Amino acid sequence: MEALFTSIESIILGLPPLLQLLLGIFGMLGVIKLFMFIVDLIEDRREGKK
Repeated sequence: MEALFTSIESIILGLPPLLQLLLGIFGMLGVIKLFMFIVDLIEDRREGKK
């Protein structure tokens, strides 16, 4: 697991700063959308919808 994080870190640090910024923005938007999807799924199950 440590080797995976090290390899991802080296790939990201090798990118130019603007691409690092864009990668961070799109990554954060993806995390927010995933969180919203999970919350919506939990709410639907509590209401009895499937």
